[in-house]
Amino acid sequence: MFASEGYVGHWAGDNPNIGMGVFHTANWNVRRLADLAGSAPRWIVPFKVTGPTNFTLIAVWACAVKGSRSASYVGQIHRALNEFPEWFNESPIVMAGDFNSNAQLDKNRRIENHSSMVDKLKKRGMVSAYHAQCEKEHGVNEAPTFHLYRRAERAYHFDYVFLPAEWQSGMRVEIGTHADWASESDHCPVTVDVSLL
Repeated sequence: MFASEGYVGHWAGDNPNIGMGVFHTANWNVRRLADLAGSAPRWIVPFKVTGPTNFTLIAVWACAVKGSRSASYVGQIHRALNEFPEWFNESPIVMAGDFNSNAQLDKNRRIENHSSMVDKLKKRGMVSAYHAQCEKEHGVNEAPTFHLYRRAERAYHFDYVFLPAEWQSGMRVEIGTHADWASESDHCPVTVDVSLL
């Protein structure tokens, strides 16, 4: 854990240059619930969040798994859903990050694909904030969040914030643009504001 300029951060990863960070303001308390270093899903990490609203945050960076196509990317998320159901027992749940997944890629995976992941989360009462706000189906006319090789024409929607369906009222979702973010990253941020009071 580290702090800087009013924010507190938590880092998952052994390498200071490659990993996943979770940042929050000081009026929230965030505690990591599990340390899965060395075992998959390495970059899917649960946190207990207490503050103005209490919830469980499951931070996601769904990466490739060396030597296993089925375990890679969305396969990591399915593994977390299948092997760690206790993470989802204490609602509300927010699952957010780089899923490296899209329904357009379902044809590459007959089982445990993006659409079946969305169905599993829906059964837990969760929706993608962007898709709920825009009333769009996964994989259809989505705003891109990822640009392969930072090229505008190689665009996909890979980043998600899944949250409780009942949080939709008063929710506002914004996605950064390629023009604003390409110099910084191949991903654009997904920002979700919710009003729970």
